[in-house]
Amino acid sequence: MTKQIIPLDPIPNQIFNIDLGGQQCTFEFISRGVFMYMNLTVDGVNLINGQICLSGVNLVQYNKNKFTGSIYFEDTQGNLDPLYYGLNDRWVLYYEV
Repeated sequence: MTKQIIPLDPIPNQIFNIDLGGQQCTFEFISRGVFMYMNLTVDGVNLINGQICLSGVNLVQYNKNKFTGSIYFEDTQGNLDPLYYGLNDRWVLYYEV
């Protein structure tokens, strides 16, 4: 299995494009209260809207036939769910195949 860090900015809301294993992905992360949510478009197809971001949980639980791999947050200092101000430092987003 290969593991790749998906770089994030420590800001509340962001949208960016990245190639993951030949899949053209557009991520949008939105912070609301103490939770972050993710929208994901792959190769122009909207796969996920409003997925709550939890540590250690595959964020692509559905539409697996349209996406190869897993995307998940890892808390490097414990087991809390991600908060925007600690992205790429405490909470790292991984893509794994």
